[in-house]
Amino acid sequence: MSSSFYAREAANDSFIVNLENQSELKLEVSIKQGEINFSQVIAIATEKEEQKQRCGEITKQTLSMFHSRVNSNISEYFGLLKTSDITSKVILGFIEFLSDKSIKAVTINQYLGLLKRLLTIAVLEGWIEGLPVFPKVRSKSIPRASLSIDEYLEVLRCAKNMSRPKISTQDSHRNIVNGFYVKDAPIPKEMVWLIGFMTNTFLRPVDMKLLQHKHIKIVEGKNRYLKISLPETKRHTGQVISLRAAVRIYRELRENDYKHGFGNTNDYVFLPQIKNREVAIQAISFLFRRILLKAKLESSSDGQKRTLYSLRHTAITFRLIYGQGIDLLTLARNARTSVEMIEKFYSSNLKAEMNVDMLQSKRTKLG
Repeated sequence: MSSSFYAREAANDSFIVNLENQSELKLEVSIKQGEINFSQVIAIATEKEEQKQRCGEITKQTLSMFHSRVNSNISEYFGLLKTSDITSKVILGFIEFLSDKSIKAVTINQYLGLLKRLLTIAVLEGWIEGLPVFPKVRSKSIPRASLSIDEYLEVLRCAKNMSRPKISTQDSHRNIVNGFYVKDAPIPKEMVWLIGFMTNTFLRPVDMKLLQHKHIKIVEGKNRYLKISLPETKRHTGQVISLRAAVRIYRELRENDYKHGFGNTNDYVFLPQIKNREVAIQAISFLFRRILLKAKLESSSDGQKRTLYSLRHTAITFRLIYGQGIDLLTLARNARTSVEMIEKFYSSNLKAEMNVDMLQSKRTKLG
């Protein structure tokens, strides 16, 4: 790592924490305001993001998305401009540029968020005095592709049927990943447990990839549940409390793991035999797509493609529909999301009649 990179990092930190105490710090490069090209800002930001990935702060997929957006549309549009020339009017032109490529509003907003991050670096470096005003792009909130109760039961039924051995399949490099079938073979019974587990725990696919037995504690009492303490994912931390059904599912799953030499504290909960966890989640996602195709439920009624993430969406939607008076803050905290996200992407799935009893209920007089 070049010394200039660490100098820049120190300068940025001192700007935020205590600039007046860092007067002795000098950068190797001294550039007057308005002289730096935006391509140089991109180079600095890229170096920062690559360093974050090496330190484990972001995933390879996040870094890949950063490279993709910066190296294509952002560099193409802003790369030859001086940083000080990027005004609100220029940003409006960028929005039109993206729209002409049939890029959706939600993705345009993500581009604008990235552009703001890049320009913030220039502000911290002292190359521009402040950020330009960013135009707002109205984007339609698309409901998450969850499953109805009947669709969920159909997915479970198909998963159970597909997990039963039927015709022996010859092993080959075309249908095996790390000794594990992902094509043209019965799916493992673990997939049945995984579907039920995700729908009763609100977990994300990335959580399933990282989940180890040491993260899970069974709590017995008036309420029976799993207390799940996961490492930080998607910048969310905190414990997750499962629904009652998850306890039975987890016990069956761990008993099965013990039979196959797994189930120890540091073993992964799902597909522990696959040590490369990126490969493991790819295998799980592929298997779930097979189940959806078999159930003819690969898309929702409004055309949204269903993925493994749909099980988390289903978990949240089921609580909104069937939970007795659950408040959004409690649900949001347990699902490690925000009330705003639930209102924006999940509440719109609910039909007017779903909570008609609660809507028409009245307070009972006391005394």
